[in-house]
Amino acid sequence: MFKKPFQTKPRAALRSTGCRQLAQEAQAAFPLGWAQIEGGAAAAETPMPDKLQTAKFTSHVGDRGEIIYSETGNPLWVKAELHGSGEATLVPTVYTQWRFPGLLPVVRTWASVVDKLVGGADLMTAGLLVPEGGMPDLKKGTVVAICCPGGRAALAIGILDLDTAGIRSTAGAKGKAVLVVHTFGDCLWEAGDKSSPPANDGSDKADDGGDGSNVDSGDDGDGGNVDGEDSVAEEPTAKEAPDASPAETDSLLMTTLKQVMATVLDAAHAPSLLPITSSVLYSGYMVPNAPAGASIDIKRSSYKKLGKFLKAAEKHGLLQLKDIRGESHIKSLNWAHKDLVDYKPYRVRRIAKSAAAGGGGGAAEAAAETGASGGDTISIAELLKPPQALAPLFDAVGVAPPSGYYTRQQARGVLEDYIRSRSLADPTRPRDVRIDHLVCDGLLTKSEAVKLTTFPRDKLHARLQESMTLYTRLSIPEKVPVTRPGPPPSVDVVCERRMGNKVVTRALGLEAYGIDPAEVAKELRTMCASSTAVDPVPGKKGAQAALVQGHHVAALTKLLARHGLPAELIRVTDKSGKAPKKQPQPPPK
Repeated sequence: MFKKPFQTKPRAALRSTGCRQLAQEAQAAFPLGWAQIEGGAAAAETPMPDKLQTAKFTSHVGDRGEIIYSETGNPLWVKAELHGSGEATLVPTVYTQWRFPGLLPVVRTWASVVDKLVGGADLMTAGLLVPEGGMPDLKKGTVVAICCPGGRAALAIGILDLDTAGIRSTAGAKGKAVLVVHTFGDCLWEAGDKSSPPANDGSDKADDGGDGSNVDSGDDGDGGNVDGEDSVAEEPTAKEAPDASPAETDSLLMTTLKQVMATVLDAAHAPSLLPITSSVLYSGYMVPNAPAGASIDIKRSSYKKLGKFLKAAEKHGLLQLKDIRGESHIKSLNWAHKDLVDYKPYRVRRIAKSAAAGGGGGAAEAAAETGASGGDTISIAELLKPPQALAPLFDAVGVAPPSGYYTRQQARGVLEDYIRSRSLADPTRPRDVRIDHLVCDGLLTKSEAVKLTTFPRDKLHARLQESMTLYTRLSIPEKVPVTRPGPPPSVDVVCERRMGNKVVTRALGLEAYGIDPAEVAKELRTMCASSTAVDPVPGKKGAQAALVQGHHVAALTKLLARHGLPAELIRVTDKSGKAPKKQPQPPPK
């Protein structure tokens, strides 16, 4: 239902009576799961909070209903007529199931089948994993969570299309087992905080119907169905390794770190590169040096975050960490550790060794020089929003991003889809578009509407983007992206002359990008060997400017780049009246 972008109305806060009614409805729909939650340790929390927001939606296939959001904007529930049921069904999202895994009964399938479900398939009967003793007694129409073996975090949620009682094998079975409503990774998930499923705890409660690990070897049928056509989703063969558990991933991470210390960042080469950022160690050295046939993913480990893994390695004595400008760096590596004395490296494709030994322009060296990796850079994205005059044209196409914002490419695609669906291309001049009432009302002036019957396609695209409202999405590392109207704010670097013959260099507007002016001033004091200060900006409440004495435009812009600020966001103004003095060069030897 949500594999493609859906249209949604503005959200509205729900009154307390409406919240109570939804809670009663959910309790009646899932009595067993609700009773377990109320009897648990987290009884103070419920899957239907006291403060909710709702918004009506229309899916890309025309299904209608409402989405129920938390106070912070995470989608918690969907209420809609599903698969021709004729009545509205209340279905929790994966966000709700992750917090309350006992809410829904669980059916299991292979991870390879889940990939097809995320792509829009329904779960076929042959894709079910049958636990020892057979499937639990679940009736057709039951809302279920679809999980992988060994875990209770749902990767898809759907409605049973058959009765499961008595099923002991799915060998040769045909037909659909679960009609999928919502999956991890679909557009409804993207409308939330985009968090990942919690780590598999390996527990299997009675409501799960077993762990599904005992599967008939003859189950080799279809695992999914896309757009009404059967698509084969085979289970992994005996040679295919199952998904690694968090404990196995933890061990793999530690082994890979020892491999890097023994072969790439060894005592002969690493000292000239240290300190390096934690992200460079992980992506530049550990990932390429994982054992053959294995791939490391920090999110699949029990640590979940790279910082936690490195702190565990530091506690184990393999390395020392140091915080530089708010980012964790590897200060030193302990090659004398007992784990490395008898360590025997495995063979890998050596692509990082030469970069470390040669000291060339590799990613590690560049990151070490700037003090940040590519993932630490502030990024901006231009977005467009159609005005009211263009709303009928966009509604006619019927596809809108959940946020309501379009990239320039998406806006171009909407217009092309509209031209194609209405056959507006001029048959004699394909570069021209015939004008209909929606194009006329939204993109042409009154004089053009009277005179013209066709309009150049390229100029029509330019007119469309000029007519839309410009927004900027600002993504600052470790912060929630912010979308604001207009172009992105610039950071002004101003060099000017003050009383007497003193020249100062200032940076204004740093707060818009999460950069602390006091921290910048502190770093400038060391870089430039000059006095620095932080001054309030006149006319802007709470705004401050970092100031350094002397002509230090180049040093300041380089420092801002280290903080992740792109060069195109820095606006330099030199009012000093003279260029900075060049340092005397030593005579040639």
